Amino acid sequence: MQTQQLRSQGTLAAAVAQFSEGLAGLTPSDILSDGLSLIRHQCAADSVTLYSIRQQVVTPLGTSPLAHSVPEACSTSWFPWGLHTTQPQRFLLVQQAEMLPADPRTSQTLGERGVRSCIHLPIVERQQLLGALQLYWSTPRQTWDDSSGQILRSLGRLLVTISESETAPDLNQSRVVPPC
Repeated sequence: MQTQQLRSQGTLAAAVAQFSEGLAGLTPSDILSDGLSLIRHQCAADSVTLYSIRQQVVTPLGTSPLAHSVPEACSTSWFPWGLHTTQPQRFLLVQQAEMLPADPRTSQTLGERGVRSCIHLPIVERQQLLGALQLYWSTPRQTWDDSSGQILRSLGRLLVTISESETAPDLNQSRVVPPC
């Protein structure tokens, strides 16, 4: 079992290393898209969504594959899936996710979207919740091996930082002040 974990972790680490070597020249949106695709592929998930969490607001930054219905921003008092009181430190695996709410504004469940199992991976920096990765499977998932979780959360942290830097105003722009 431990050999399998090391092999899986090594495969993920190699994929992340290869991904990071190809970042030069890519736009932040391409980096986000490629990073989420890598996570989805490495975890054999049907879909993955990356969220940023700032000032009690949870904002989706991207999904893979691109979804018809992208989640909207919501309050941290609801996130994730109405289970906000759990506040997991490393992960929250929901083996039977069919009855969880998919969105705080509708009565639609994850099961109605074809989801059977899901996982929430919080992204923390300096003891502050920065964001989260959520992975979804259409087949039951009974366990989660968190040996790769640290790598996934680190990649998620990088993707959140890159995505937020794209939307932040450029403070280094030179401004021409008109003469008085």
